[in-house]
Amino acid sequence: MPLEAVASTLMDLFRETRGDGPPMLLFHGGTGSHRHFARNVPALAEHFRVLAFDLPGYGLSPDVPEGMSPDDYLDWIASQAAAVPGELHLVGFSFGGAVASATARRLGDRVKRVTLIGPGGFGEPVGRSIQLEPMPRGAATEDEIRKVVAHNLGVWMMAKTPDPSDDAVDIQLANIRGSRFDSRCVSFRFSTPPDLAQTTAPVQIIWGKNDRIAYPSVAARAEQCRSARPDIRIDIVPGAGHWTQFEAAEAVNALISDFHTRELRQ
Repeated sequence: MPLEAVASTLMDLFRETRGDGPPMLLFHGGTGSHRHFARNVPALAEHFRVLAFDLPGYGLSPDVPEGMSPDDYLDWIASQAAAVPGELHLVGFSFGGAVASATARRLGDRVKRVTLIGPGGFGEPVGRSIQLEPMPRGAATEDEIRKVVAHNLGVWMMAKTPDPSDDAVDIQLANIRGSRFDSRCVSFRFSTPPDLAQTTAPVQIIWGKNDRIAYPSVAARAEQCRSARPDIRIDIVPGAGHWTQFEAAEAVNALISDFHTRELRQ
């Protein structure tokens, strides 16, 4: 489906805008929303005008038209990013990392700097085995649902299993309920290293040391990125899993701010 066929359905995708300065766009992960950056927006807004997306098919943003190809989906997002005036700073998490790298390639010199956090876009992870508990059905209680969500966050997204009362569970529940798009059509393509090779902006990648989604390993994915972009900056955060910017927010906020404010400090 051509982009023109869905242009009339575009709406404001930003769910949180805060701060002054150069624009910084945040792209969330799959089964997610702008809430993936709940612990990052205030700190990043000290230096940037932070624009947090609900990507198409998530949260309160438009549904993805049936039959839309992954490339048209990425063109749709890039068109929204291109409408933001000024030189852009991009930050993408997981699926949003693949989206951010694709957007950076599409927008060229409009993009000033790019940070990817545990990015997707390394092909289908054949052989990866992460066992999640199924969500309760029928007359399950709220406590039962929260226990399953907390367990799955500890297996899939975080280095440590949160308490069922933790705000991470609130965020994940809201994200699950608002997700209508299967991000794997983007995340399971081998796209991030080749996109980075064609991106003109400096690039930083942040991984949690205990990121179980980075298959076969964080080191293997880092090497693929270094091969594509020998000048890439890679930061590994100890004690954190896949949702690094939530689990180790203070460390990640400092890493992003340091990387993206270099020209501002000169």
